[in-house]
Amino acid sequence: MRTRLDWFNRLRWAAGFGVLAAVLVVGIGFGTPIEVRPLSLTAGVLLLMNLAYVLRSRTMKPTDIKAELLLMKVQMVGDLMVLTILLNLSGGIENPLIFTYVIHVIIASLLFKGRGIFMIACLACALFTAMVAGEYFGWVPHHHLPMMSEATHEGSFIVLYLGSFWLVILFTAYVGARIMRHNRAIKDELVARQKDLIRVDQAKNDFFRYVTHEIKSPVNTAQSAVETAQVLGGNDLPPKVDDMLSRAVRRLRQATDIVKDLADLTRGGDLKKENLDREDLNAVIGRAVELQKGLADSRDIDLRVMLPEPPVIMTTNRSMAEAIASNLIGNALRYCREGGRVSVRLVDTGKLVRLVVEDDGIGIPPEDQERIFEEFYRTAAAQEVSDLGTGLGLAIVRKFVTDLGGRIDVQSELDQGATFTVVLPRRSRAKLASADEEGES
Repeated sequence: MRTRLDWFNRLRWAAGFGVLAAVLVVGIGFGTPIEVRPLSLTAGVLLLMNLAYVLRSRTMKPTDIKAELLLMKVQMVGDLMVLTILLNLSGGIENPLIFTYVIHVIIASLLFKGRGIFMIACLACALFTAMVAGEYFGWVPHHHLPMMSEATHEGSFIVLYLGSFWLVILFTAYVGARIMRHNRAIKDELVARQKDLIRVDQAKNDFFRYVTHEIKSPVNTAQSAVETAQVLGGNDLPPKVDDMLSRAVRRLRQATDIVKDLADLTRGGDLKKENLDREDLNAVIGRAVELQKGLADSRDIDLRVMLPEPPVIMTTNRSMAEAIASNLIGNALRYCREGGRVSVRLVDTGKLVRLVVEDDGIGIPPEDQERIFEEFYRTAAAQEVSDLGTGLGLAIVRKFVTDLGGRIDVQSELDQGATFTVVLPRRSRAKLASADEEGES
């Protein structure tokens, strides 16, 4: 509601200054005989009222929805009264802008519900009718516009005009109320479905956390036992037994990777302020490259790293940044051809930081370039290269990049390599969750 009030205040600024500009141009610039001083004074009153509303909005925190709603209605009533005075000073029923009342009814339909909309519509009709009747019976002065006909002051014309005015205003209120009621029903349904999706996602994450917690210890124990058996058996193990134990170790390591990836993927909630710090991104990339250097050497891959000087210092989450870099570099090395080339570039553009990881490996077909970010999805070409991947690395990358307020893009052709580009804000725009902020939101 406070956001809507601020939006309403901005509209009022535009209206007030617009009236002042029109009065100066028409009344002074073109010399049209209009009430320049009273019109300017009324517009000034409107701007002063709006200044009071803005100061209140900036100095008082919203605590009561009823108070905000009441203030909004008071503002609407004040605006209608000011509009009526402005119309009276500029021709009354002769003024072609009398249907400006319709704008207020439309705004009321956006802000209020049901009866509140019709109350504003009826108030608009009552004020306009009172002004027209007052001018007709001489209760208030009439400011005639020279270019208008005197026929506008005949009784039959006034009755017909007022009837048309009431019809238009009330019909606008009715249509606005129906449309907004329909929109609110759709919104309520979408909110309910969103809550259901959040509950399902939370249940999935809880399940993954339970699985990772329960599987981690037995997998590590089994891996240690098999590796110990290999060491103790040494050269005395039959070749077939040694091969079976080696394959078991590889599979157990894959299971360990899956457990680790699931833990990363289900890292819960929005980022906290305390989890963000100023980090040297050059150092983060350097550590990720060092961890993957063994894989590059084993496959005879030319791993090139280009980091800017001076180092890129940015506000981010270190573990997320390291996971993004490690997964992208690891994937590039894993799916690059033997003896190929992988380049890692970090580019500082001021407000944005760009990490580019490029390889000349198997590539990704166009139909798979969006699906590779899905959990557990691996392309057919990737499965041919290795059957040990978890299919979670890129899902983790996209999740962390999104959490940090950035985006990730991929450009690739089959058998022509792939280029992954991560763009992050220099200062993280991630959603920071704290008790105060959640309460304010």
